[in-house]
Amino acid sequence: MKKFFTFAVAAITLLSVSCNKESFPEAGNTTATIARTFTVTAPQSTKTELDGVKVIWSAGDEINVIATTTGNQYTFSITEGIGTASAKFSGSIAEADASETLFYALYPNVPVRAEETDTKGNRWALDQGQLVIDEPVLSQEAIEEGFPTAAAFLTAVSDADGNFAFRHGAAYFKLQIAEEGIESIHFEVSGSARLGGRPIYTMSTGATFQVNGAKPYMDFSCSGGFKKGSTYYLPVLTKQSDCGSLTLTFNAAGAKTATAVTSSLNKVKLTSGKIYDLGCPAIDFSPVIVADDVALEASATSGSIAYEITNATSDGVLSASLKEACDWLSVGTVSDDAVSLTATANESYARSAVVVLTYTYDRALTVSKEITVSQAAGASAGESHTHVFYYDSSSTAVNLTDGQAGSYFTATGKADLGGDYKITEWSINGYTSKKGVKFNSSGKVTFKTSATLNSSVQFWFIRRKSDATSAKIRIIADGAETPLAIFDTPYDEIGNSGIVTLEKNTGYTIQQAASEQALLLVIVTETE
Repeated sequence: MKKFFTFAVAAITLLSVSCNKESFPEAGNTTATIARTFTVTAPQSTKTELDGVKVIWSAGDEINVIATTTGNQYTFSITEGIGTASAKFSGSIAEADASETLFYALYPNVPVRAEETDTKGNRWALDQGQLVIDEPVLSQEAIEEGFPTAAAFLTAVSDADGNFAFRHGAAYFKLQIAEEGIESIHFEVSGSARLGGRPIYTMSTGATFQVNGAKPYMDFSCSGGFKKGSTYYLPVLTKQSDCGSLTLTFNAAGAKTATAVTSSLNKVKLTSGKIYDLGCPAIDFSPVIVADDVALEASATSGSIAYEITNATSDGVLSASLKEACDWLSVGTVSDDAVSLTATANESYARSAVVVLTYTYDRALTVSKEITVSQAAGASAGESHTHVFYYDSSSTAVNLTDGQAGSYFTATGKADLGGDYKITEWSINGYTSKKGVKFNSSGKVTFKTSATLNSSVQFWFIRRKSDATSAKIRIIADGAETPLAIFDTPYDEIGNSGIVTLEKNTGYTIQQAASEQALLLVIVTETE
């Protein structure tokens, strides 16, 4: 059974200039006009386009008819065929355009610019076959079991009989809603694709020629909220560039947010008229603690952990405690946005401790996050070295010893974040990147500790989405039969190994223990 989606103009919000053509005067305002009627056919379903979907015309529909020689624009309104795919649209055109043999048409009825110059001096004019929409589209009002028209542009070229067969200018994301209370959804794609902006169409083919003011995102809201279990078709522009991962941010009442990430569009060029089924993404509006690790100077005697709670509840309470007791750091008061810390000045080697933040809500439910608080070495510390390894955002292997490039680590495997992973970019201890070491059957990081200095290691990692129930990471000494330690973390958190003591003059490997991980950052500290 085919579904019928209508262009219900009265029930949606079009562009702010949708029927205002004062900047584009019709020729009929200054010359005699002639009445004319066009037969207008809506796009038809095909296997490569809107398979199983038929578009029909509704009462009140209008199209913009453009004389290609003069660029004059005319409003034509539906007069026959309401509720069908082929209807009659009538209006008046100037006598000067009556003999025109070629017309363009655009739905919805928005004005277009007859001419525009880009920064390279190229001219885009109607008589050259390009049609330029006047206003950018970055947000739309979604329609249950249908689609809005704000970005669902249809274009057409008149045939030998002067009639129009429309074709789609947008692509469509098909989405089923999993939860109640969602008020808006933000779609944002990585890669070079663009979902919103001001499109320019090549009218002879209907293809998107260019998108000005292009943005990688599109926002959709829904009056009364999106309905759980319902399906929505959400139009986006089709700038011909590859997509990367697609992030959907769901916003609900009470300032609650949840995200879902899919890599199903990775390396896909969106095609006009095609539906991309995103399924029914599972989302979670549970509270999340957002906080970063803290680095203290050697002389510091106080500090704080700044935090915020995403999706906080009215009864939620945050508490903080040391994961393991230590003699130089203690946890103080917890305010609405920070946890105070008391420390002793450090005169010896660099040190660190872990503070556990716990948010209790709905009486007994809890979420926790571990924060590493580190303190720099003091003036009386003996010889020490800090080795750092990660891939930076340009895919360069950063290998530092005390701030200088070195060759302490050897690594294989490299992963772009996003898509298969929860995050697209990380920032830890002042280092930021969009990459990680891909730990599959062959990916690993190896190094050898000093023969004279004491060594410890700390590293951060994330698990791959598809390996959410089995992914683990381990550190193992050369020749050892069992790992020194095995670590695990939830899919939606960055794992932290904590500080692991190592043997002198020993080779170590950090690698996959079960399924796939991405290793983000490794720090080895050596002291006397």
